[in-house]
Amino acid sequence: MNKPEFLPHKTIAPRLTELPLVSVIIVNYNYGRFLWQAVTSVFQQTYSNFECIIIDNASADESADVLTRIEETYPDTIIIRRKENSGQSSASIEGYAASSGEYIVFLDADDCLLPDCLSTHIFVHLSLRIPVGFSSGDMLQSVGQRLVLGTVTGISDYIRSGKGRTECLLRRIDYASGNIWPLPSPDDDFEADVHFVPPENVTSWAWAPTSGNCFRRDALQLFLGNKRLQDLRSCTDAYLLRGIGSLMGSVLIDRAIAIYRLHGQNVFSKSPQLNGILIYERGTPSDNDLFARRLLIDYFIDNAALFMRKLPAQQTFLHVLKRLDAIDPKLPPAIPGCHSYLASKLVLSFNPIAQAIGTRSLIMTLLSMRVPPSVIIRAYCKHWPARLMKQVN
Repeated sequence: MNKPEFLPHKTIAPRLTELPLVSVIIVNYNYGRFLWQAVTSVFQQTYSNFECIIIDNASADESADVLTRIEETYPDTIIIRRKENSGQSSASIEGYAASSGEYIVFLDADDCLLPDCLSTHIFVHLSLRIPVGFSSGDMLQSVGQRLVLGTVTGISDYIRSGKGRTECLLRRIDYASGNIWPLPSPDDDFEADVHFVPPENVTSWAWAPTSGNCFRRDALQLFLGNKRLQDLRSCTDAYLLRGIGSLMGSVLIDRAIAIYRLHGQNVFSKSPQLNGILIYERGTPSDNDLFARRLLIDYFIDNAALFMRKLPAQQTFLHVLKRLDAIDPKLPPAIPGCHSYLASKLVLSFNPIAQAIGTRSLIMTLLSMRVPPSVIIRAYCKHWPARLMKQVN
């Protein structure tokens, strides 16, 4: 019998690339009754290249027993037990530092992911023609175990507006040769369900809560370095989504890929969404959106030189700041004579901002923001000796 001819081009070639690693970071504080379901939803994903990291914020409920069970059942899980509860943002930063993924999902311990959540996010990111900072998928809303709503209003309001429809937004990764996408593909109509949110549209809330979002690691790295972020004990998503969205843009996925659970003890939402009705208590410690925006504006201004090196144009830096300042309700100004928080911060930081964007550009910006010339002159004269000494040295 003749031996079969060896044809190298007919042999099975190894995969050319691997799919990106997704780090799912779960911050838990006294949500032991929900934690097992959250973790199980991660390990039931159709997308297998992930790591699961749990940060326990010194829980005093049954969380310790649940964590032991998780360690026994899912031994690859990384569990970090904190000795004190220093808030959601601090725990998220620690989880990020322990992670390795190119993409990050922050899963609230009282929420859970639907099986195709990670694969949908990664399919979108690998197919996008615009490398945005994060994707945001729609979420079901439940009270306990019972579904109440099939969407969240931020995403639905933006999609209904039609502003996110963009021609040729995706080039489907599953159409690439070489078996790049080995998982089941979304249906042919999927592209119509992905909507672009450009940076200029961040003045309104267009996204899902924390658990519905998937971030590029590179995008998070720019914002988690804020030393004051740990002061934001809740509403970390407001800081990250508004900051990254105002700089790099985002996309919305008009398909439910996670479940937002209401149970009466949520930090922010107090009930399922109802048209025309607030679901949170305005002005309470859980309403941290104003503080998150103030942190963002301060962070951009304090690190103006860094962002000027990374942004394509000087005007981009100013546009980002103005977008954040335009969000309602407005932040109160920090000094008399200014009509906005941003204007007052630019006056107070006159010298470093002038060095970053130029004195003339800063003065023209302040005048356009209706800052009185007398206030600008005082700021200029106050910082003039420092600029002069720098030139002499």
